Amino acid sequence: MTHDDLRYNEVRQKSAHNAFQQLEGIYDQVAYWRIRSLELDLHKGKLGYGGLKGDWYIYHGAHDPNTSVHRLSDFLRIWRGIRRAIPRHEVITVFLDIKDAFHTTPSAAQSGDALDRLLVQELGEDRLYRPMDVVEAAPGSDTLQAAIQATGWPTLAKLRGKLLFVLTGPADVLETYLGSKSPLERVAFLSGKVERASDVPGADPDIVFFNMNDKKVKLASLVHQAGFASRGYYINDEARWKTAVKHDCHHIATDHINAREDRWSQTARPQTGFPFQKLDGNMPPVTEAGEICGVWARSGDIWGREDSFYYHFADCRARPDNRYELYISGANSFGNDWLKGGLIARASLAGNAPYFGVFRIAEHHSLRVQYRIGAGGSTVAREKSLGSGVIAEDTLMFVRLHITQRGHTARAWGSVDGVAWSEIASFSFDQPLKYQGIGVSSHGESKGAKFLFGVPNDAPRPRFTRGRLIGPRGENRGGADWDGAARWRITGW
Repeated sequence: MTHDDLRYNEVRQKSAHNAFQQLEGIYDQVAYWRIRSLELDLHKGKLGYGGLKGDWYIYHGAHDPNTSVHRLSDFLRIWRGIRRAIPRHEVITVFLDIKDAFHTTPSAAQSGDALDRLLVQELGEDRLYRPMDVVEAAPGSDTLQAAIQATGWPTLAKLRGKLLFVLTGPADVLETYLGSKSPLERVAFLSGKVERASDVPGADPDIVFFNMNDKKVKLASLVHQAGFASRGYYINDEARWKTAVKHDCHHIATDHINAREDRWSQTARPQTGFPFQKLDGNMPPVTEAGEICGVWARSGDIWGREDSFYYHFADCRARPDNRYELYISGANSFGNDWLKGGLIARASLAGNAPYFGVFRIAEHHSLRVQYRIGAGGSTVAREKSLGSGVIAEDTLMFVRLHITQRGHTARAWGSVDGVAWSEIASFSFDQPLKYQGIGVSSHGESKGAKFLFGVPNDAPRPRFTRGRLIGPRGENRGGADWDGAARWRITGW
């Protein structure tokens, strides 16, 4: 069996429960932790905020309003960025937990029609996998259950690059999404709540997703046997995780995102990034599409009068003027707040050299530019807010570095989505910045730091071919993953 043969319901995958409330932002859940299943809670209103037209607020409840992304439209903007970062990603399933009934008038501000329009306008019809797509693949079937039983789910290869939306919540609330339309005319799938065995397959022939909590997750085996798809939530310890695995749960929703800290909470393959596991355990040798360069370091900091970090770079003396656009993703939890990964141009390989870099920092910081004007001088820092108060600043990952004037001038930008760019800082140096590359520092963290770097839109990767530890050596080291393996999927960077 190859990747092309695997079907959607033949794999299990880790799912982010309340993805908007995790220390790891949406970008990092997808790009770093390789999660392809997430949940959002949607509300029509929010205390202290005005009404919305054709949009929804994202938060858990009035008693728990914190969120890394404010509105559904902001979340979809992040997804446009993810599409640019990893255009051929494996299928992504988004569970929308509907907290308020939809307006039943199609022209109303928050009707089912309004939700469908928002998804199509922001993502494009070609990126969505809809209920009608299931039926059209099974000629002669007029319900979702009949279509799945006739031809099964599509393969992962067919779903590559697609998003699939599923609504969860009370049955009477979900019914308001339909309005006057049938489930097959809508963009999102409806789900059924499972509390007892008789709920599978249930009375509604257009329900093919089934949602259950940790206490009922053993019933996932009935869903799989029927050929449908299950999601179990509150799977927040190893025992519950093993129960969900044993009973063939497809989407295992947990609050434990950091799989380095909780190694049991993992379905992604550590050396290839492929996000799923085959239910029967006989996994073909598959790899997530797209190249990523992972750099690990255990070092001091890129700061002060002398830097300590691992540098993966190119000698650009012959051609110092270059332009780079990358996305940078990090763990963003259970580590030092000052872990850094960035694009860096340096005048030399000495630890105290003049340099200019644009960085992603672990937590509580915007994208940042740092530079040192002269050898042995102090470091200057510039941060700029780009999330407009609606997307958490410490989750942004698109950076651009432009070196001009024969290596003497450096300019850096940041972006939420890889389309709209905002300049952070620039500086002109007395000497050329002839060494250019990517670097990681761990601020003395004993576990080290690892960041992932990628080129948006599958563009050609930079020609970074050399690597070395910059600054004081001591017991510092770098260049290998924390598991002792070579840098992950460096593939010639």
